[in-house]
Amino acid sequence: MKPPRLRHTEDLRSLGFLMATLALLTATWSGWMRSLWLIVPLAWMGFLCCIIAHNHMHHPTFRGRFWNSCFQLLLMFGIGQPPTGIITAHNERHHGHPDGEGDFVRTSLVGFRWNAVNLIAFPFVSIATMFREKPGDLKRWRRTRPRLFRQALLERIVFWSVLIPALVVDWKSTLLYLGLPWISAQLMLIGVNLLQHQDCDMGSEYNHSRNVTGRLANWFLLNNGFHTAHHLRPSLHWSRLPGFHEKQVRPKINPALDHPSFTGLLIERLRRPAIRHAA
Repeated sequence: MKPPRLRHTEDLRSLGFLMATLALLTATWSGWMRSLWLIVPLAWMGFLCCIIAHNHMHHPTFRGRFWNSCFQLLLMFGIGQPPTGIITAHNERHHGHPDGEGDFVRTSLVGFRWNAVNLIAFPFVSIATMFREKPGDLKRWRRTRPRLFRQALLERIVFWSVLIPALVVDWKSTLLYLGLPWISAQLMLIGVNLLQHQDCDMGSEYNHSRNVTGRLANWFLLNNGFHTAHHLRPSLHWSRLPGFHEKQVRPKINPALDHPSFTGLLIERLRRPAIRHAA
């Protein structure tokens, strides 16, 4: 068997984030390091792992199929769910029907007068919509994509084989130091979709998404701020998104959709009435 080889050396950063997250999760659950204050960084690191999983499911991290399978098993305990679960909701629905009726994170799911309420409610409404509308992946994949079916089944078996004993040994620590950060990370990831697409022109080739272009934010977020470029080229590795944005997106996009910081984007979306960038 060939040793693991990264497709892009930039993913050493992804591996570093994941290993740090798994180490801190283990330390807090075991009691070696334990403080309620650690739940906040754990949730943030889980959010980073969600971004890593998102990137990996679009552009595999390793060259070999075996090593990508192993990587997904590790990622699973950084995000709190099997990574293959992302495929239908994100790769197929969100990219296939962006902000349309088939999209589980369509911004039309919320319509409160105050956008702060929309931001809080959106992840929960989106999750409820997904559970109500999402088809059975395993049954479909078993017939149409047998290799993916086997990977998804393996992830679920490994995940519950670890989580159930953890709950039996110490259910309080499992819920507090594993469950709560995992759920918080997922809610943050879903909530970002509202910031990125709400009141945008989804019929436009370039004005369908907002971007965060600041270097510091994108270093930690693995360039997840360049959302327009990602929708135009979903399989493009995250390290290439800034260059693609600069050459292909920036000359053609509405400049108001580019924000130098995440804070600035959040402030804009909390304004009332909200700024619309749709035609």
